Amino acid sequence: MQKEEIAEIARIAAVEALAKRDSIVKEELDARYHDVKLLMKNYRKLKAHYAHVSPEALEVNAICSLKRKTGLMMSHVDRMLSAYKALCESAVERHEAMRWDALYMRYISDERLTIDDIAARLGDVDRRTFYRYIDRAFEDMAVLLFGIEAIGTWKPKK
Repeated sequence: MQKEEIAEIARIAAVEALAKRDSIVKEELDARYHDVKLLMKNYRKLKAHYAHVSPEALEVNAICSLKRKTGLMMSHVDRMLSAYKALCESAVERHEAMRWDALYMRYISDERLTIDDIAARLGDVDRRTFYRYIDRAFEDMAVLLFGIEAIGTWKPKK
């Protein structure tokens, strides 16, 4: 093989590797978004699990470990929710504060509300606006929960 052929093969391989890397990064970001969505959907259940599982009643070490892991994660989630609330409440734009309100009413509050009820309490926004607030709140929470990995800043610029 000549030098030019080797260089061309190396260039093609590098392009293919970068394309694959982009898809892997996108999958990781999608997975984090999905994780936050699942976490928020199950927030009340996880809190109840941690609050009601007694270590004395548990006989299996693995279950105790799960309780400890759940407790550590929920403690982290609660701290990040407090941070997110503070960020939203101090925001200049009203719609930023409404993201917290939408997230709180939908997933955290003890009061169970329908999406239409939440939308009405948010100032009569439509359902699509409510879902935009929730989606953005999930994105914001992913950054708070997972840090730099949630925003993909390591991704190469095109």
